[in-house]
Amino acid sequence: MIFETYGDKTKPVALLIHCIFYPGASNYRGIIPYLEKGYYVVVPRLEGLDYPHHDFTPRVYQADKIVSWLKENKIDHIGFLLGASFGAAVAFEILKELWLKIDVAVLDAPALKQSKVRGMFFYMELKKLVKEFKTRGMKVFDNDPRYKYVSMSDKEYILNVYKNLDNDTIKKLSFSCYDYTLPSAIYRPDTKIKFLFGEKDKARMNLPEINNLHSGEIKIIEGMDHMQYIFDKPKDYLNDCGLNVCSRI
Repeated sequence: MIFETYGDKTKPVALLIHCIFYPGASNYRGIIPYLEKGYYVVVPRLEGLDYPHHDFTPRVYQADKIVSWLKENKIDHIGFLLGASFGAAVAFEILKELWLKIDVAVLDAPALKQSKVRGMFFYMELKKLVKEFKTRGMKVFDNDPRYKYVSMSDKEYILNVYKNLDNDTIKKLSFSCYDYTLPSAIYRPDTKIKFLFGEKDKARMNLPEINNLHSGEIKIIEGMDHMQYIFDKPKDYLNDCGLNVCSRI
């Protein structure tokens, strides 16, 4: 697993775990310039969603590799933990590491649902997107509004990631997003936990499970779709996460 880092190692750690549609740091380009002023930003590239291609790795093992890296680097305190979509499921595993002090944890559009039917729908959607990238290349970005803020270098990276996904990895990734059984609660009294959902986001189907968890604040972002808020309004996004970034950048 490759780890991208930004900012000063002596500052509090911001651990950002990406989603499927924006692999690596491409998910967080809009907020990294704000965060790196006050944090040491760490972005692991999830295996199975990296280039060169690696085989799919289940979320528990992804989290284990991140935890091992934290221990190797003598990091036992996270100032800000952010997980997006599939990355939120990996972040949720990290929340179970009670030895690790975490101040603020935000799960954005969390994929924390048990549904084989939804897994099949997502498999068909992701399979179609990967096929388009393999056949049309960079032209896909011209007609897909979710990539309108992505830089050319990140587009090249995303294209390489998707062009190298085989069907087995696509299937396992898709179904893993809807193969999660939540515990009855999260025991983290010293961690401020927040769940974010876009008003138009299909991930809102996970709200019943999150409501039953009774752990942390739930905020619905008006007018926003999946991963839209973090790109459209990065400063507002971070403020809604509970971080005051008004004076940065």
